[in-house]
Amino acid sequence: MTEKIKSEVISRRKVFSLLGLAIASGLLATIPVSPQVTPRGVELSVDQAQAVTYRRARVTARRVNRRAYRHTRRAVRRGYY
Repeated sequence: MTEKIKSEVISRRKVFSLLGLAIASGLLATIPVSPQVTPRGVELSVDQAQAVTYRRARVTARRVNRRAYRHTRRAVRRGYY
């Protein structure tokens, strides 16, 4: 029962290759690919994510409101109101 455990040193080259494989597999896992059965066989298609966001409308509304406030402030200062 006295077995010797031999420890091996992992080279930098092997560590970097494993790290590269891990990063590449992580990137490939995040791509939305779905298999589609067609008359010609099975095809892989990349899904297009269509997220509904209202960022552009919010940014535009904020800009318009800031501009209106600025113009009103200038008009009051100049005595137009």
